Amino acid sequence: MKLIRILKNIYRNLFFTLGNITKPAVTIKYPEERRVFPDKLRIGTFGLTSNEETGEENCIACKLCEKVCPSQIIEIDIEKRDGRGWAKKFNLDLQSCIQCELCVQVCPVDAIIMMKEAAKPSISRNDFYLTKTKMMRNAEKYEASWAKGSILQESHTPNLEDKK
Repeated sequence: MKLIRILKNIYRNLFFTLGNITKPAVTIKYPEERRVFPDKLRIGTFGLTSNEETGEENCIACKLCEKVCPSQIIEIDIEKRDGRGWAKKFNLDLQSCIQCELCVQVCPVDAIIMMKEAAKPSISRNDFYLTKTKMMRNAEKYEASWAKGSILQESHTPNLEDKK
């Protein structure tokens, strides 16, 4: 009885293995080939947008992203000039980021955005500490994710006309 059970298991596992040998490989040669990720995948790094006409940053230093972040990884220092707030310092620590995208959703001026490009692997912790200049460079260098604060806020707002 025990021998029959062992032979059944060997037979089943053998055919399982033979079935997988005939399937095409799912691995890719990473540096040469890049996997295409879905638009709504949250794996990216962050960027700070700037006004296309003036070149000034869009961030008004309202600190909503800092307050809503569950990981408490955003650090902003405010500077007031010209009647509006500016982010004197805007730091984000990717090591503790849980990629929840709440900071992007809450931003009233779409200043902080997620990029489609994933954070690069590194052996230095400083590479995962994003400063204001690094995030502004990311916004220019990489393609932005589909999600912007205004789009996400719109999708969460109920349409009252449909209920009538």
